Amino acid sequence: MSKVSIVRCADYDTTRVAESVKAAVDQAGGMNNFVKPGMKVLLKPNLLSPRAPEEAVCTHPEVVRAVARLVIRSGGKPVIGDSPGGYGNNIEDVFDKSGMRAMAMEEGVELVKFTISRFVDGIPFTRYLFDCDCHISIPKLKTHSLMVLTAAVKNTYGTVTGLFKAECHSKAPKEEDFAKVISKVYSIARPRLSVLDGILAMEGDGPAAGTPKRMNFVMAGDDAVSIDACVSAIIGVSPSDILTTRQCHGMGLGEADLAKIQILGDDITGFIDAGFRLPRTTPLKMIPRSIAGGLSSLIRFKPYIITDKCARCNLCKVTCPVSAIEIKKERCRIDYSKCVRCLCCHEVCPYKAIKIKRNFLTKMVWG
Repeated sequence: MSKVSIVRCADYDTTRVAESVKAAVDQAGGMNNFVKPGMKVLLKPNLLSPRAPEEAVCTHPEVVRAVARLVIRSGGKPVIGDSPGGYGNNIEDVFDKSGMRAMAMEEGVELVKFTISRFVDGIPFTRYLFDCDCHISIPKLKTHSLMVLTAAVKNTYGTVTGLFKAECHSKAPKEEDFAKVISKVYSIARPRLSVLDGILAMEGDGPAAGTPKRMNFVMAGDDAVSIDACVSAIIGVSPSDILTTRQCHGMGLGEADLAKIQILGDDITGFIDAGFRLPRTTPLKMIPRSIAGGLSSLIRFKPYIITDKCARCNLCKVTCPVSAIEIKKERCRIDYSKCVRCLCCHEVCPYKAIKIKRNFLTKMVWG
């Protein structure tokens, strides 16, 4: 039976986070069970974009600090790295604004850039995934406008480097197809342990333009699929409605049946939030595909740029897999004849200048 531990944590006080993370990891088997003396350990947080910790876009540095200290106590040598949105072009800014660089310097932990790749089944993964003896994922609990949820499974997608991510979005624009890509990545980059930051989560139109939501817990386990299934229960979604969870479970990569998951630590029912807001795109994803296909021409959503908010950083333009975005001083626009509605632009914008626009019928149906 798969095991997931959940431990309450009220805030990001260093001592409180350390105690909660240790308790969660101990119930998941203890760090000594995952890290042996002399091991080099890759810590992979979610560092999506250059945003401050209180914005709930990136994994909080205090959670990463707590994991790093446990690794060091077990005799391991941690390194911290990720592949942010925009294909790493803004990695230095991400390290600074997320607070990860300051924390790493205080702890004497190396920050690494995912610039050198090794191909597996045609996918370019960071070499640190293979150079290190152990991979620990430290995801953030957030909504995701394309995939509904980004947590433990999807965090492994950040081990992929370069422009391959853009190619995947252009070749697999539909949610079902993209979920298969993420599941394949997860099958290769499965972490030995996942520690989820659910203290300050994100609801609404995540993973970058949503609203911070206090959830007050950390989770740990060696099965990321089970962690995502438990998260689904907390936010009021069936695990089977999360495509990555369903796909990975079907591939035998983890357990998604809550009846077959042993939940340790605090009572999970104490964290269930009936008012948790999912992305505005979610209702369309939850109806049967046969029906959705017929409605797709009538019920639509698309990204649009709020010109007055746009800082002209061009990150959305660089990220767009189909080159549909034009950024100029006098105007910013999206060519909808090219747009595949992958919402990558919405995901990476650090200024919340890209919103999701729904047509009239969509608003009428979903409210």
